Amino acid sequence: MITADLLTIGKVYLISLILQIICWPVTSSLFSKLTDKGWPVARLISSLAVCLIVWEMANMGIPANTNLGFLLVTGGLTGFNLWWLNTKKHETEVSKEGLKMIIMEEYLFIVGLLGISLIRAFLPNIDSLEKFMDFGFIQRYLVSPLLPAMDMWQAGKAINYYSFGHFWASGLIRSFMVEAAVGYNLVLAFIAGLSLSIAFSISHYLAGAKKGLAGMLAGLTGALATVLAGNGHLIWYFFSHRGFTGYWYADATRFIHNTIHEFPGYSFVVADLHGHVLGLPIVLLFILVFLQWLENRKIVLEIFLGVLFGVMMMTNTWDVAVYGLLMVVAGMRLIIHDRNKIIHLIKAVVIIGIMMGLTALPWMRTFVPISQGIKIVTAPSPLWQLAVLWAGGLLITLMVVLIEGAGIKKIPIRVMGLTIFCLILIPELIYAKDIYPDHPRANTMFKLTYQASIMIGLLSGALWGKLVDPERKIKKFFRWSGVLIAGVILAGGVFFPIMSFPNFYQNFAKYQGLDGEKWLKIAQPEKYEVIRYLRKNRDDNNMVEAVGDSYTEFNAVSVFAGVPTIEGWRVHEWLWRGGYGPVALRETDVRTIYETGDQEKRRDLLKKYQVGWILVGAEEKGMYEVKDQLLKNLGKVVFKDGETYLVRVK
Repeated sequence: MITADLLTIGKVYLISLILQIICWPVTSSLFSKLTDKGWPVARLISSLAVCLIVWEMANMGIPANTNLGFLLVTGGLTGFNLWWLNTKKHETEVSKEGLKMIIMEEYLFIVGLLGISLIRAFLPNIDSLEKFMDFGFIQRYLVSPLLPAMDMWQAGKAINYYSFGHFWASGLIRSFMVEAAVGYNLVLAFIAGLSLSIAFSISHYLAGAKKGLAGMLAGLTGALATVLAGNGHLIWYFFSHRGFTGYWYADATRFIHNTIHEFPGYSFVVADLHGHVLGLPIVLLFILVFLQWLENRKIVLEIFLGVLFGVMMMTNTWDVAVYGLLMVVAGMRLIIHDRNKIIHLIKAVVIIGIMMGLTALPWMRTFVPISQGIKIVTAPSPLWQLAVLWAGGLLITLMVVLIEGAGIKKIPIRVMGLTIFCLILIPELIYAKDIYPDHPRANTMFKLTYQASIMIGLLSGALWGKLVDPERKIKKFFRWSGVLIAGVILAGGVFFPIMSFPNFYQNFAKYQGLDGEKWLKIAQPEKYEVIRYLRKNRDDNNMVEAVGDSYTEFNAVSVFAGVPTIEGWRVHEWLWRGGYGPVALRETDVRTIYETGDQEKRRDLLKKYQVGWILVGAEEKGMYEVKDQLLKNLGKVVFKDGETYLVRVK
C-alpha cells in the first residue's frame, strides 16, 4: 500500500513541477527583483490561473469546467508562456545564490507534500469537523460543467459560500489525475509544501541578509514558524503544569472562553480543507506581491494585487478585510513619509478595486452576504490570556522592528508589525455578528488572528536572519539575548506539531493509505454501495435523504456521490441562507415525503425539488415513519442491501 501511495505522491510532484515550469517565464519576469525570481509561486500561479479562467468561462455559460476544458486552458497558458520566454528569455536567468534558494524551496515543497501525505495516510478519513462540507463542495465542482454549482445540501440552490478555494482544489484533483477521496488528502499536502516554500522566500526577503547562511536560516525558521508552529499556549502549559502531562493540542485554539484562535499548524493537524486553509498559499502570494509593490509601485503589480484580492474575496472573504487593512496601514505610512505619493496611491486603489471587482464579479452575482453587521464587544478577553497567546509573537514583532531600525526593510516590517497589533486588538473591540449567540466574536477572532499568526511567523524568520547576520551591527549582548528569547519562543511553537500530530493520528499505529472514503466502505458498506451506484448512474435529478445535524455522519450520500439532497446539515444551511426559515420548510417537506399517506402530495414535493432518487436506510428509518411500499411504488428499486434501498423515481 505504501509503495502505491509513494508512486502517487511522486506523480503529483512531477505534475506540479511541470505546471510550475509552464508558468516560470512570466513569473520570473514579474518577480525579477527577487533572488529566486519567484520560483515557489510559479507552482501556485499556474494552477490558480487555469482555475480562474475556467471559473470565469463556466460562470458565463460556457461548459468549461471539465477535464477537456482544463486541458485546453492549460495548453493556452503554456503557449502564452512560450511566447513570453521567446521575448524575455534573459529574465529567467538565476544567480548562484538564487539557485541555492530554489533548491531549498523545492526541498521544502517536497517535505510538505511527502510529509503531510504520509501523516494523513495514518488517518485519511473524510469524516469529522468540516470535512463533509469541504468534500461536498469539491465533489459538486467536479461534476458541474457550468457554474455556479448547486449546493449538495439544498437542492436547486447555488452554493452560497466563499468557495473558490474548493473549486481550485477540484482543479488540482483533476490535474493530479486521482480519485477525489485521495485527492482531498493530496491537496492538503500540496498546500503545506507550497506554503512552506513561499514562506521561505518571504522571510528570506524580509531578513535582507547579503550572505547566504543568514538568509537560509531566516527562510527555514520563517517557513517552520508560519506553517507548522503553534502559539504561546504550549509554553504557558509547560510552566503552569510543570510538563506536558495531560496536554490536549486543541486547547491552544480554544483557550479564551467562547472564542476560536486557530493557526496554520493546527489546520494541518485536523486537515479540514476550509477557506482559511485553501487561502493560505494565496495570502502568502499576496504578501510577496505586496512587498514587491512597496519597493516598486508598478501598474502590473497593482493589477496582480487586484486579481488576488478578488480571488481572496471568493476563497475566504475575511482575508480582503485583513489585507485591505495591511494596504491601508502601508498607504498611511507612505503618505506620512512623502505626501506627494497620495495621487499615486489613489490611482493604485482604483486599479486594485477595479481588478478585484472584475475578478469576483461572477461570484458576487449570486452570493448573498451572511454577516449580520458589526457589533461592539461587551466581554473582552482577560488580559493574561491574551498575553499567553500573543506576548511571544508581539515580542518577536517588536524585536525585528527595533533591529531593522532605519534599514531598507523598515517600511514593510513596520507595516506588518502594526497590522499584527491591530488584528489582535480588533476582536477585543468589535465583531461581525453571525448566528452563534454563545460564541458571538469567535469567527471574528478566528479569521483575524489566523492571519496575524501568519505574519508573526514570517517576521520570526526575518528576526533570525538579522540576528545571525554578521554584517548587521548588533552589540553582542543584544544579539545573544535576542537569540535566547527568539529561541525559547520558536521552541515552544515547534513543540506543537511534535505533540499534536501523534495525538491526533493515534501515535501512527496503523498505516491506512490515502483513500479518504475507505472508512465509509468499512463502517457503512451499504451506504457506500449506494454512493457507488449514484456515481455511475448520476443524472441531473436530485435526491432525498434524512436531514442531519452539523458535524454528524448524516448526509454522507449527497456529499460523497455529488448528488444534491433537499436539505442537509441544518446549522450550516441556516448560516448560509441567512435564517432558519428556508431550512425548516425543507425539513418539513422531507418528513412529508417519507411519512405522508397522500401519494399525490408526495409526487408534488418530488416534482418541486426535481427529485429522481429516494434513499431509505437506517438514518431515514430512525428519524421518520417511512412508508416503504408507497415510496417503492414511485419508481424502481435499483439498489437493495438489507434494510437499505434506493428508489429511482419515474
